[in-house]
Amino acid sequence: MCFILFSCEQPKQVEQVESKPEWVIEEEKMIDVIIDLRIVDAATYINTNLPPRNKVKDWEFVMNKHQIADSIFTKSHDYYAGHPKVLSSIYEKVIDKLSEMQTDNYEKE
Repeated sequence: MCFILFSCEQPKQVEQVESKPEWVIEEEKMIDVIIDLRIVDAATYINTNLPPRNKVKDWEFVMNKHQIADSIFTKSHDYYAGHPKVLSSIYEKVIDKLSEMQTDNYEKE
C-alpha cells in the first residue's frame, strides 16, 4: 500500500526561496555572472601559448560588467548554498546556457 502511495506522488517542484534578503542577487543574474566566470576560467586553459591570465583582473572584469560587488556575489552564492535545491537549479541552467552557446558556436563554423 505504501509503495502505491509513494509512486503516485507528484514530482517535487524546485525549492522557492520566499523571503530572501534584499541584497541577494536574483537567480537569473547569478546565472549570467556564473556563466561569465566560467568563460573567463575557460580562457585561462584554452590559450596556453599566451602569458598566464590574471584571475583577479578577470574576476573584477566580470563583477564590473554586471555592476555588482564581489562581496555581494560571494555572500549571495553562500546564501544560495544554504538552499541546495535552488543552487542546483541555478547550476543546471548555467550548464544548459553554456551548452547552447557551445552549440551556437559550432553551427557558426
